[in-house]
Amino acid sequence: MQPNPWDAAPDVYYDETLDVFTRTAQLCSHQGLLERARRLASEALEATRVASDRAPLWIITSRLLSQQGDIAGAFQALKTSMIEQGVEWEKSLTLDELDHHYDELKKRIQQADEADALLKPLVADPARATLGAILAEAISAAFWSEATMFYQVASTMLHQHLILDATFHQMGLSFAYFSMIAVVRKSDTAFAIQCQDIGQRMLEQHKDSYTYGRGLALRAMFTDGFRIPIKDHIPILEESIEHAQVAGDKHAYLLATGLIASCRLYQGDDMTDIENFCVFAAEDFGDWTKDLRGGTYLLAVRQTARALQGKTYLQSAETVFSDAEHNSADYLRYVVAHASNPERPRDVYNSLMMIPLYLYGFYDKAIELGFATSRTIHQLWSIRNNRLNLFYLSLALIAKIRENQISSRGTDLLDQVREFKSQIDAWQTESSVNYLMWSLLIEAELADLDQKYHEATLLYEVAIDHTQLYDFMIEQALAFELQGEFFMRRGSKRAARSLLLDAIGTYARIGAAGKADQLRFKHEWLVSNALNVRRVDAEAQTIDEMGNTQLTLSEHQHQQRESGDSTGDRMNDWISPTGTSAPGVAEKDSRAPGDVSGLGLDVLDLQSIMEFNQAISSELHIDRLLGKMTQIILESAGAQADLACVVIEGEGGWNMAVVGTADGIKAEAVSLTELDDENQKQVLLYTIRFKETVFVRNVLHDERFCTSSLTSKSVISLPILRGKSDLLGVLYLEGQPNSFSDRNVGVLQLFCNQVSISIFNALLFKKIHKVSAANASMIESQKVALAKARDAELKAKVAEAEAMKSVKEKEEAAKAKSMFLANVSHELRTPLNGVIGMSELLKGTVLNSEQENYTDSIKVCADTLLTVINDILDFSKLEAGKLSLFSVPMNLKDTITEVVRALSLTNAKKGLQIIEDLDLDGELLVMGDPVRIHQIFMNLLSNSFKFTAHGAISIRAKTEAEDSKALKVTCSVIDTGIGVTQEQVSRLFKPFSQADSSTQRSYGGSGLGLSICKALISVLNGKIWLESQLGVGTTVSFTLTFAKAQKTAKANEMTRPVSEPDPMATWSSDDGSKSQLASFIDLSQIPRDELRICIAEDNPINQKIAVSFVTKLGFESEAFSDGLQAVEALRRRSADKNPFHLVLMDVQMPVLDGYDATRLIRKDTDPTVRSVLIIAMTASAIRGDREKCIDAGMNNYLAKPVRANVLKQMLESYLSQDPKKMVGLEQTANEVAKDAIAQVAQEGLSKRLAAQRTASYEAAAKSMPPPPTNETTNGTGISKEGRSERPLISPRKSSKSGKSFTKVKGSTSRQAAEASLVHRPKTEESVTEEQSSGWPSFMRRPKIARGLSSSNDSQRTVTTYRAGGDVDEEEGVKKIDGSKP
Repeated sequence: MQPNPWDAAPDVYYDETLDVFTRTAQLCSHQGLLERARRLASEALEATRVASDRAPLWIITSRLLSQQGDIAGAFQALKTSMIEQGVEWEKSLTLDELDHHYDELKKRIQQADEADALLKPLVADPARATLGAILAEAISAAFWSEATMFYQVASTMLHQHLILDATFHQMGLSFAYFSMIAVVRKSDTAFAIQCQDIGQRMLEQHKDSYTYGRGLALRAMFTDGFRIPIKDHIPILEESIEHAQVAGDKHAYLLATGLIASCRLYQGDDMTDIENFCVFAAEDFGDWTKDLRGGTYLLAVRQTARALQGKTYLQSAETVFSDAEHNSADYLRYVVAHASNPERPRDVYNSLMMIPLYLYGFYDKAIELGFATSRTIHQLWSIRNNRLNLFYLSLALIAKIRENQISSRGTDLLDQVREFKSQIDAWQTESSVNYLMWSLLIEAELADLDQKYHEATLLYEVAIDHTQLYDFMIEQALAFELQGEFFMRRGSKRAARSLLLDAIGTYARIGAAGKADQLRFKHEWLVSNALNVRRVDAEAQTIDEMGNTQLTLSEHQHQQRESGDSTGDRMNDWISPTGTSAPGVAEKDSRAPGDVSGLGLDVLDLQSIMEFNQAISSELHIDRLLGKMTQIILESAGAQADLACVVIEGEGGWNMAVVGTADGIKAEAVSLTELDDENQKQVLLYTIRFKETVFVRNVLHDERFCTSSLTSKSVISLPILRGKSDLLGVLYLEGQPNSFSDRNVGVLQLFCNQVSISIFNALLFKKIHKVSAANASMIESQKVALAKARDAELKAKVAEAEAMKSVKEKEEAAKAKSMFLANVSHELRTPLNGVIGMSELLKGTVLNSEQENYTDSIKVCADTLLTVINDILDFSKLEAGKLSLFSVPMNLKDTITEVVRALSLTNAKKGLQIIEDLDLDGELLVMGDPVRIHQIFMNLLSNSFKFTAHGAISIRAKTEAEDSKALKVTCSVIDTGIGVTQEQVSRLFKPFSQADSSTQRSYGGSGLGLSICKALISVLNGKIWLESQLGVGTTVSFTLTFAKAQKTAKANEMTRPVSEPDPMATWSSDDGSKSQLASFIDLSQIPRDELRICIAEDNPINQKIAVSFVTKLGFESEAFSDGLQAVEALRRRSADKNPFHLVLMDVQMPVLDGYDATRLIRKDTDPTVRSVLIIAMTASAIRGDREKCIDAGMNNYLAKPVRANVLKQMLESYLSQDPKKMVGLEQTANEVAKDAIAQVAQEGLSKRLAAQRTASYEAAAKSMPPPPTNETTNGTGISKEGRSERPLISPRKSSKSGKSFTKVKGSTSRQAAEASLVHRPKTEESVTEEQSSGWPSFMRRPKIARGLSSSNDSQRTVTTYRAGGDVDEEEGVKKIDGSKP
């Protein structure tokens, strides 16, 4: 560079010089050139101009000081940089002051909106952005320096984040550090996890490798221990290492590596693998043992693993961490000399040293070191070493108390132990996975001291289960050891022996050979005794099974005394037996197995047997046992035997398991069927089959084993028997001819007697080992399954709680929705009842043409509004899945035709061509709901008529499939209307949705038609689809499956009208409800002119309408404004002997509603009052309202708006008398209108205007002719003067089918069209004359006249309604070409 690279010169640039100096200092630091890096940083610091330029240099200086162990200097450098950049740095605060700051920060965090206040945008100014890096470095340095300073820096960093509009990507670390402060200072684990989650999201939002890597390490180090198992920390730390490598952050890399090593130690990985990991994972770091952060972790974990392997100097507590490569005392002196705060690395080092100190029984040193560490380890905050130290300190204290060496202070120390346990418990509030076994083991040891032995046993078992579930191998082995020693103190030696062996095996399995040997040596007498006892038991059992007498020691000594034989006599009898065997070249030994009384044995043979017995008695591994056995037999036989082998039964049959020759022992199983030597095969198969000894001096002389390829040799084949018949194997020897003698056979028989015991035990051990391995595998699988099951159970509980909450919220929402619909229905139907009722009354008066049109319009609008209300209610029922469906016999073809004809006549003025193409059997009845079928076709056809101005509308139905039980039908409605785009098709089936806003403005509608059709078809288990092309037309198709009706069924056997404009405004007879159980008034026994009706209605208009309808029927009535008045009137009339016979009861009334009024009536002591008939007449018309009325004690139910003919039909059904015409309609209407207007005038209308209107109505009433009577009408309901009793409707019979239908007389096509908006078609079979009296003509099936063509082809019918066609004028049907008649 230039001589003076910082001064202004033609070839000198300040930014370039600063960048070169900064990067070079960083490179020197990474390569270990610390002094050169320091000089470069110092020179650059002196030459820089602004604080933001100096920030990276201060960071480099801080890292250099950290590498040299000067943590305090490192922090001071960073503090200087923060002050230069304007951070307000308070003087050193006390812990109380910092706790106060903590509370304020916590409150701000919990009150802040996470998106706005916490996850802020990043600072855009690069100069300001350097402050984030300074704060991150400062808090890291403060952590390893001094606890109070760390607390203050963490609070300052978090405070900066909360007050700034924008933040730094390093600020996620502040939340991570603040979380461990929450745990240690406040024991607030829940808030700590909340902070950690916020910090993690902030780090993931920006994901700077340097910061993100440190954040992951902090998460695993401080917070995740409260939430997830230790084994799940390792993937997190491995990701941290990857980010640290990308960022070149050597300190974060080494720290994460040390944390992985500690996690592997906690999990109980193989100690050799852990030691190697510590050595090789950090080899790229250089001399990592000098690093006092992650290096301390790695060193402490490595020495712990070595100590458990027995590689350290375990003779003394002072050297338990020392070995040839490491001296613990020297290292601790190095820590004191080079660390600005030596307590941090020393506490990490000493806390891990507690493990071997306790496990190897150095309790005094463990207590001394544990108490010393506990005084400062809180500065490690929420690192697991904190509670690790308390755990082993507690166990060491309990061990010393149990030894009665510190009994004088025992009570105080036990209280201290309980306090330590409570501190461990405090870290289990969120999850106990990593700390529960420590609490359980301490509690079990305390229960033992308190002589609560049963409780201690259970606690040990739970601790073992927990360690096995989460694979904490060191704690599992320790739990076995503690429980084994517990049982040993209680005198349960067998249980203790088993548990101690489990502990030794577990220590050995994780490579802790030093600890396993120490435990085996500590309890050598118990473990060795276990083997001896087992061997003696096995021998005694086997001898007994072989048929010999099993004697106890006392019995054996007693027999010796009784016999009087001396030891010398028994020896002489053993050496010189009384008999000899007969010589023979080839013979079959006829002696029983084990009978050697005829053989002469010398002392050498006896010694061989004893040595053989000693060699194989302790061997339980079958392969090694057979190998030893073969070797000893060969050595015993000397040069006589060329080959010796043992045959045992394996999984594939009998195998030659071990073969011994002069070349050595070969343990390789060979099946007998694969032997090349036929002679061997024959001899062995003979022995196996007959279980007899085979001894031939030369096989050439024994015809039993003659083969074509025999060679001369001597053979001994002895069965190895357990008992008398259980063959365990065969001992086989070959030698030169005549090389074997009877003495050899006798010795080998003794061998076989002894080896049978050992082989049986070894085979049994093999089987047990195999079962044990299978069990171990099964246990491992069960552990995994149990862990998954517990996780699943936990998730299921959470899901169940959420589901319960959702169900509750859903129920509350459904309840609120039901209440809302009930109120809306009631509030809408109440005025509608007045509008429709008044329009019916007004229609009956003398009106001119203009007034009649106005009246029709009022009625059409009211019925349209009622249709919309019913659609909304239907949709709500469908949405809630509570729509009731009927299943009755119906003629599907006729049902479709009714709707088509009705809407064809209604829309005749459009001049459209209507085509029916129904490929259906006209005589077939199916089971279905005709109301809903009508509703589907009505909605689809209404849409087609609405959106089709020219062309044709086709209705098609085709049978897709049919069998003896069911019928599948596809129906289509095709029009040539405006059509829609493909993008709009998806919106058409959504509720309250149309193709676009212009559609609604142009054509109107609520947007519920298609959504109701789709919901209805889904309920009927069908499917619907729509195809459309803009400007061409639309096709809507649906498929339904119908069950076939029985052949004896009749169409439409239903108890209610299927096409009533308001399906809720219907009535039905009681069907087994509780109201039928009581005795009520029989109205059929009361003369019509004496029937008295009580009306309970709070709305004055509806009250007058009800009185008018009842009066028209010729009944006496009286109205009351609430339920209480009605009840009192019933009682009063009954007392006057002039009782009411029937009550029309509104439900929602003031003072006393209809339900409570009905209950009061049914409980009345007067039987006349109690037995009155009550009919609900209410605007409450949603699902369940009828049931509520019946449950309250009412006899029937009628929903508003009430139509006169429906009310008449209901009352006539109770009277069971000849019906009476509804006369005096005009007069009644005038009176009602007069009273209504007068009442309106009283409620605020101008009196003058009211008087004028009243006068006009009186004048109109006087000008009316008198109402017709029965005498002035003919049988068709037409008066003699030509005025119709029911102006629009008259019944007529079809000449073809005999079914009833009606036609319009004297009405215009406009009137019919308006009426079609609210009336739906109905099948005629269920409609009586009285029921049809209020329906417009298009509800009836018209006669096909001129202009209507019909073609029949088998069951398929195609009907075309042509525009311009005429209909029979005499029959009263007008033209359908759209012209006005």
